[in-house]
Amino acid sequence: MGDPIENLDKIDIVGERKDGGVDLVIVLSSALRDCEYHEQLLKTKIQSYTDTIFSDEWISKYGQGNSDIYIKAQVMPEQEIINLIGAIKKHLKEFNIDLWLEVA
Repeated sequence: MGDPIENLDKIDIVGERKDGGVDLVIVLSSALRDCEYHEQLLKTKIQSYTDTIFSDEWISKYGQGNSDIYIKAQVMPEQEIINLIGAIKKHLKEFNIDLWLEVA
């Protein structure tokens, strides 16, 4: 089985909302475990998404302050990963980016 987060430099899914907002989705292919490697994968992927959101190309196409990031998981991540997501969510809120975790 591969890493739970792949293609660290690419957006997995982009969806334009009717209200003009944009949702970017990180798709987890397996469970995120409480280990430094998985934490780094998550941080790197989220950083790639935020770099995209603040790029000139993105801003000219979608504007600013209307993009949300969703983490879509099949299995609930371990508690330390959930705590990390919470800390990143709080940080991103300062830049008008919402971060959500959804478990299907």
